Amino acid sequence: MKYSIYILSFLVLIIGCSEDRLGDSDVGTITGTVIADGTNEKLANVKISTQPSTSTVFTDANGLFSIESVADESYSVQADLDGYVSQFEIANVTNGTLVELVFEMKLEETDNTAPTIPELLLPEDNAVDVPTEIELVWSSMDENEDDDVNYTVTLYNDANDDVAVFESVVDTTLVVQDLLYSTRYFWQVAATDNVNEPVQSPLFNFKTTTLPKLNILFVKEINGNNVIFSTDEEGNELRLTDLDVNSFRPRRNSITKKIAFLRTIGGNVHIFTMDEDGNNQTQITNSQPVQGFSFDELDYTWSPQGDFLLYPAFTKLYRIAENGTGLTTLYETTNGNFVTNVDWSRFNDVIAVKTNNSEGYNVEIFTVNTAGDVQDVILSGVPGGAGGVNLNVDGTQLLYYYDTSGSELPNYSLQDARMFIYNILANTSVELATEVETGYLNIDPRFSPNEDKVIYTHKGRGFNEPSQVYVHDFNDDNVGFEVIAPEGKMPDWENQ
Repeated sequence: MKYSIYILSFLVLIIGCSEDRLGDSDVGTITGTVIADGTNEKLANVKISTQPSTSTVFTDANGLFSIESVADESYSVQADLDGYVSQFEIANVTNGTLVELVFEMKLEETDNTAPTIPELLLPEDNAVDVPTEIELVWSSMDENEDDDVNYTVTLYNDANDDVAVFESVVDTTLVVQDLLYSTRYFWQVAATDNVNEPVQSPLFNFKTTTLPKLNILFVKEINGNNVIFSTDEEGNELRLTDLDVNSFRPRRNSITKKIAFLRTIGGNVHIFTMDEDGNNQTQITNSQPVQGFSFDELDYTWSPQGDFLLYPAFTKLYRIAENGTGLTTLYETTNGNFVTNVDWSRFNDVIAVKTNNSEGYNVEIFTVNTAGDVQDVILSGVPGGAGGVNLNVDGTQLLYYYDTSGSELPNYSLQDARMFIYNILANTSVELATEVETGYLNIDPRFSPNEDKVIYTHKGRGFNEPSQVYVHDFNDDNVGFEVIAPEGKMPDWENQ
């Protein structure tokens, strides 16, 4: 679970202690001084005790104390003296250390009252259909104007063991976001004035709204990392992967309700899967990573039922079970070309494969069966780059891009990439009329679920050019295309 907190101001309490090494013994000593806050008067006869329990001692006339033969442990050390507020410090005893503490004890203010018990206002108890970004709102009062009241908010849920504790909150409003969908949350607020014992609110609960039907996936580059999002045709967005890792090329399987994606791990690229809300991210590949001539071009595919994945690694096309077991080779090139793209039709078990040389050229696009035998050759012997293969539901049509300029520039620099649909039965290819301007590319095409539209990446020539995810509607007589994801790339479109 991920939280972002906006807090108007905060108080950081610094507790210091020093440690000196005594030797190699497994017992240490806790010593310290107790003084009056504000006057530095040495306080005698202060009772010093610990949890876990050790010896109980009292300070001498100079406010000093010592607890010897203390086993290695983390201790809460308490100082008590009539007329003063009890104080606590932490002592970590390891390897026979000498731990020195300083207590500054405040006089009790007998007329000082505790803050009122926080009253939880929003969301109301048992609220439902709550957004995944909300304000927690409560009220509390303190009659003592000089008291600095701060709050501790505890938030947990019934979906996992995550517990979020927001401390030193000084306002009565706390913003939390990135909550889980369809999840019941429990929250509670404690108030303290650092004089009296904290007071705690009742426990309230609320349930978040259900996951929206965001069946379009895309990638956006943020601070140098690729980040995966889901969206719909109205532009509602949900971030699925973290900002601090490089995750890309998402592929949803509508049967398993899982999303596969690529992630950079230690210089290698591996396949991961996750739930449709971004949870339960699991690495699938291990000993054999995804490999090829360009990570931006590499693609893989689910089997129709979601029980297997096919992915490229140089000259080989591998098959691996969804749980990461049973790695086998399905196909291997005979001319030294690298396997770069693969797609598997939902019906009829048609598998499309695109291969190319180490520079991205000498492209071949063809189909194989589940035994790896070549069936139909779709594109071969043409100059320039091509790729982005995607089969329709029954494997009779193949969507792909081809650089019509025929250029073979270094670093796989495409010049006029356009989208085509190949009819396997008729052995014909038709360019899609998307009215792409000169200097721009249409790549990464994918059929929509009902195949009346195509989603694709529209970008300028060259590296680091901005990109957008467009949708082209076959049924629009005005050659309709619209932006679905500004600054997006690598789209996918499957039913949830």
